[in-house]
Parts: sequence; C-alpha cells; structure tokens
Amino acid sequence: MNRGARIYRTNSGSIDKNIVDKIYSEGFPITQYGLYTKREKGYKTFKVAVDAGFSCPNKDGTIDTEGCIFCPKMGRVISVEYCNVKYSLKEQIEHQIRRNKEKGIEKFYVYFYPGTNTHASPEYLKELWDFALSFDDVLGISIGTRPDCLEDEKLDILENYVKEGYEIWIDLGIQTMHDKTLDFLNRKHSSDDVRRVLLECKKRGILVCGHIILGLPDESWDMMMETAKILSDLEIDALKIYPLVVVENTKLEEIYWKGEYKSLDEKQYIHLVADFLEHISKYVIIQRVSKDKVPEEIKISPEWSLKRLRILNEVSKLLDKRKTKQGSKYKK
Repeated sequence: MNRGARIYRTNSGSIDKNIVDKIYSEGFPITQYGLYTKREKGYKTFKVAVDAGFSCPNKDGTIDTEGCIFCPKMGRVISVEYCNVKYSLKEQIEHQIRRNKEKGIEKFYVYFYPGTNTHASPEYLKELWDFALSFDDVLGISIGTRPDCLEDEKLDILENYVKEGYEIWIDLGIQTMHDKTLDFLNRKHSSDDVRRVLLECKKRGILVCGHIILGLPDESWDMMMETAKILSDLEIDALKIYPLVVVENTKLEEIYWKGEYKSLDEKQYIHLVADFLEHISKYVIIQRVSKDKVPEEIKISPEWSLKRLRILNEVSKLLDKRKTKQGSKYKK
C-alpha cells in the first residue's frame, strides 16, 4: 500500500455551488450530504470511523481535567463495533472497507473519530495520516478535533495532502459561536479560535464540517440563528446539527436533575432545526440533523428517538409545509 497522487478529487477544496444550485432546482429543501456527494462523485462513499486512542486536552490536564459539561467522565461513547482501540488501526480500516464493499460502497474516507484527533505531535499525526491514506480505495481523511488543537504546522501537513489530490476534512467541534455559552459548557476555547481555523483551512483547501448543538442552556432563538449567520458568512463547508443530549456521568446530568436544564421536546427540536436551516446558507452541506449513536442505557434525556433519518424526514416535511428551503432567510 503505497501512497501516491490521487485522481479521485473532483473539487478544489470548496463546495461546488453549481451542484448545490442543481439540487435546489430539483426541488430538494436541504443540501444533504448524500445528495451532494452522489452528484459530485457519481459513486457511493463511506466514512470508516476509527479510534486511534486520542485523549482530549480538556480532560487529560493539558488545559483542564473536567471536560465539557455534556461529555461523559468515562470517556468514549460510540456504538460502532470496529471503531475500537482493541483492534489495530489496520484491522479497523480493513474490516470496515471489506464489509462496506459488500454493500456496494466504492470509495472511502478514514474518519478519526473519538477524542481530539490532532492532540499529538505533528510527526506522530503525519505517520497516522500517511497510513490511513495508503489504502487504495481511500479518497481522504476526516479528523475530529477542537478549534484550539490545529496549529499551523499540522494544517501545513494537511495542505500537502490536498495538493496531492486527497480530500481532507476537519470535523470541528464548534457547538456555538457565543463565548458566554462556550464558557458555561467549559469548552476552554473561544469563537475566535473557530474563526481562525475556518480562515486557515479555507486558505489551504481543507474542508471543514462544524458540529453544532441546538438547545444549549440559556441560548435564545436569536443567538442560535446568529450562529447560523456567522458560520454562513465564514463560508463553512458543512455542518452536523445535534440536539443537546443528557447522558450519565456528566456535569450536565447534575444540572438536569437539579431542574436547571430541560431538554427540548421532539416538536421543539424539529422546528428549531428547520428555523436554523432557513438561516444557513444553501451552500453549507448538511451532513446530519440528529445524533443516533448514543447508547440508550446511558441516555437520560431527551426521551424521544434521536434517529437521524427520521428527524431529517420530519424537518424536510416541515420545510415543505412552510414552503421554505435551507437558506431562504439567509442574507450575507
């Protein structure tokens, strides 16, 4: 498995607006990731989630030991069998590629998922990334991380992969663009850290998928819509939108049982997602609108099903009923 220049890449490190415009001309209310990639590439792709054993600087004492208030103290919560450090990175990748090829998937991304996956030296990270990109059917990598763990030297390595023809994504934990809320969540980074990463990645042709939580404590509707506008103005490439989920062994659980936080009900969340999408640029690809990988045995609230396809269908129906679309209320 020797890494060489790729011919798969079909964009130049940015979202193809012509494809988005075509999706909208066909009547779709949301720029869904699946719709976009099908038109961009012409074949099926899949993200192979892997656990490379990374910690988080907000938990391991680098910047704090408490972590975010919604993050379990025991660490990893994931229900993908082969995304597990008990298997080698090679085993994790090979097993998932083999299994998904049987389902008709042609090309893959390696998604470094649990933990802060840039919380290591540039030299070590390059070894991991080189290995992931050495598989013949891998188009690129997606790296889950924090806005304060992407120094220029690491971004420069990723930029070189872009120049070689690989598709490089950063899955960026943003949650909100309001510093007051970030402080309450004990995120230990600022909205300015997010702005820096988005600008630096844009310069390098590195794509960014931001993770946003709706229904955060003390965030008003106006604040959430402002987050949508800020990220649209910064031309973020994609978003994953989640409800705030209360799980066991978190600071949020303590707040919840004290009656200081109440989860959104299902109808509230669906309407809020629809509102948020109306205020997001149509050129922001929506990768998901819910979080369905939370094990039921540790989930405390909300009680309704988080299944993302079901929520996506409900949001789409609501937008159709309103006769609106993603981006219909966004003004740059």
